[in-house]
Amino acid sequence: MKLRLNEICPIHRSRFCCGREQRPRNRKLWAPVRRIEDPHHPRGYREIRSPAELRKILNRKIVEQDTKCGICRRRFTDYDEIVPDHIQPKGLGGGRRDDHPDNIQAVHRRCNLKKGSKHL
Repeated sequence: MKLRLNEICPIHRSRFCCGREQRPRNRKLWAPVRRIEDPHHPRGYREIRSPAELRKILNRKIVEQDTKCGICRRRFTDYDEIVPDHIQPKGLGGGRRDDHPDNIQAVHRRCNLKKGSKHL
């Protein structure tokens, strides 16, 4: 009797024995920064960044903004309350999101929620 591809072998307790070949896994590699060509954008491209890269930009922005919120201009007191904010909101153009450093600012979570998808 032949074992199915997903069935565990009772002898070897493995899915990849007794003549069955291991299926190649299609792993999607995530680049830290993806450039998407966009002829309608002023730069000619948009950037989409991984969460880790966005965190690095956020840390740089905190220092550049002298530890002040980009919206209310009050000082940050707790790191957990700081979130990245898109100056040109991605909510207004969902599929046209741009994570370029010029479009990111560090803000309080409550300020970002109050702003929503508006230009300020």
